[in-house]
Amino acid sequence: MTDWKTEISSSGEDAVIRGEKLGEVMDMDFADAIWLLLKGDKPSNKESELFNTILSSSIDHGVGNPSTVSARTVQSGGNEMNTSVAAGILALGDAHGGAIEECMQILQSEDTAEEIVDEYLEEGEKIPGIGHKVYEDEDPRAQKILSKAEELGLAGEKVEKMKEIQKEFAERKVGLVMNVDGAVAAVMSDLGWDYRLGKGLFIIARTPGLVAHVHEEMDEPDFRREDGEYVGE
Repeated sequence: MTDWKTEISSSGEDAVIRGEKLGEVMDMDFADAIWLLLKGDKPSNKESELFNTILSSSIDHGVGNPSTVSARTVQSGGNEMNTSVAAGILALGDAHGGAIEECMQILQSEDTAEEIVDEYLEEGEKIPGIGHKVYEDEDPRAQKILSKAEELGLAGEKVEKMKEIQKEFAERKVGLVMNVDGAVAAVMSDLGWDYRLGKGLFIIARTPGLVAHVHEEMDEPDFRREDGEYVGE
């Protein structure tokens, strides 16, 4: 038998999560309990308010993105809720949901904004946290998060670094919006979160949206088929 050891939680009559009795955790707001579970301490009132805004910002974003399309397509094939939601989560990647982690990593590095832009331009890669296929002038979700962080006095040097990256890229190549991934990455970095939790944060936030879409798809005809065009010779 494997002897698992963890500082996260225990089970049984005296169950605890991060040292807090389970009964007391059950009295916490769900976002606060998530913070406790992942970070290991309780958020302040201001941190709680901001974290709730961050989670809600990514709860859903339409039907056309890869994770939602995947979840609904798998459900249309006659699968169960857990299988369909899992398919949606598996569709998350570097171009959809994964940018938060990479963006947090560069923001938490010692590299300057200029050095970061240099590296990405040299490699011909997209800079995580800026640019969006839908929003051209501004991403309202990002602006809401940044405004809330500034209002609560929680916007720090990582938020400024993200703005510097955006400005540097605009001066060197083209002006792009800071997207919700960039705002989340900057604020969560200022709040002291490990960049390796970036994708996890998005998974937690988006899962309710996937559940809602799968549930709706249950009332649609089975086997959703999209039109395709053969273009081979």
